[in-house]
Amino acid sequence: MRLFKQRSISIALVVLFVLSMAVPMVHAQDEMMSHTCDSTTIMLLFVAEYEYGYEAMMDVSTFEKGQYAPLFDAMMMMDEEMMDDDMADDDMMEDGDDMMDEEMMDDDEDMMMDEDMMMLAPAMIADEDPACTELRTSVEDFLYAHFEMGMMMMDESEG
Repeated sequence: MRLFKQRSISIALVVLFVLSMAVPMVHAQDEMMSHTCDSTTIMLLFVAEYEYGYEAMMDVSTFEKGQYAPLFDAMMMMDEEMMDDDMADDDMMEDGDDMMDEEMMDDDEDMMMDEDMMMLAPAMIADEDPACTELRTSVEDFLYAHFEMGMMMMDESEG
């Protein structure tokens, strides 16, 4: 009887060990949601951030950067090198510019729209992660507003 208990305990321990190896360990990083979007969305994100100062309202660190990861890494390193003591002054100016951009965009939105202008439909990707759709829409809206503002400023300087 004692031999039977020892074998039963041994078998139970082996089974528990095998099962524990089959269940993946959960780490804090694994708990963070990761989003994988199409390459065009991630490239647009990079261009908007790198060239035009786009700052997403969502946490873009949760998005897989894929083949563009080295570009994002290099951009982050450049940003860290460029930080200086005047950061507070720059932030105040940027906030003011953002508010001015929004106000002018709201006031002059119809100016850029022609009645005969065809509106293009946004990308619709089947089974896309909603976070990717939200990111792409945000980047598109930012870029459109940026370029529209540039066109309006050019018109004002000419007239």
